[in-house]
Amino acid sequence: MKLSTGIEGLDAILGGGIPKGYVVAVIGSYGTGKTTLGLHFIYEGLKNGESCIVLSFDEDEESIMRNAKSVGMDLGKFNNVQVIRLEAMGVKKIFERIESELPELIKNLNASRMLIDSISVLETLFSDQERYQILSSFKRILKSAGVTAIITSEADKYLPTASKYGILEYICDGMICLKMIRKSELDEPTLGLEVVKMRGVKHSRKPKPYMITERGIVVYEEAEVF
Repeated sequence: MKLSTGIEGLDAILGGGIPKGYVVAVIGSYGTGKTTLGLHFIYEGLKNGESCIVLSFDEDEESIMRNAKSVGMDLGKFNNVQVIRLEAMGVKKIFERIESELPELIKNLNASRMLIDSISVLETLFSDQERYQILSSFKRILKSAGVTAIITSEADKYLPTASKYGILEYICDGMICLKMIRKSELDEPTLGLEVVKMRGVKHSRKPKPYMITERGIVVYEEAEVF
């Protein structure tokens, strides 16, 4: 079974959506629409009557609601969504508590979809070894709870198809990369979406152009970037 991402063109590339129970990384540089893509996924679930969780290390509930509304997604009209903001520094101190409380929260809400945004904020606080342990723990929690999740992350500065610390792609079942593509330094960038990996799913590896509009993300799956 696949869950629609709420973005028609992306669903077409994925052959219907994200497989149920998958943990998928969405990576990109600043301004490429990572959070917006994650919110589409949540909004689609809410419209279907599913319970959803947004866990943010970045923005508070009010600004998440405002940002979603600015691209045509009014999360405020649903009562089956829980938006939680965690201070990254606080998480480092109480991670063991989160490990026990997060599965409870998912279970109590009977949540089927989750957005974690952005894991990079948390990653900066840990060493490489700790980083791997934290990400592995998150994956284990999400997998055992049976929730389908999107985790957003900054891309590597010099390698746009890799996450900032190069760990997330090994932890996740799939990875979608959002990038700005320039023909030359003087040209206006084109936004390109690439499904770098999605276990067990036949998908195109070609970057597809997309736009961020007042109705959210539109992916042109029939078009080429250049």
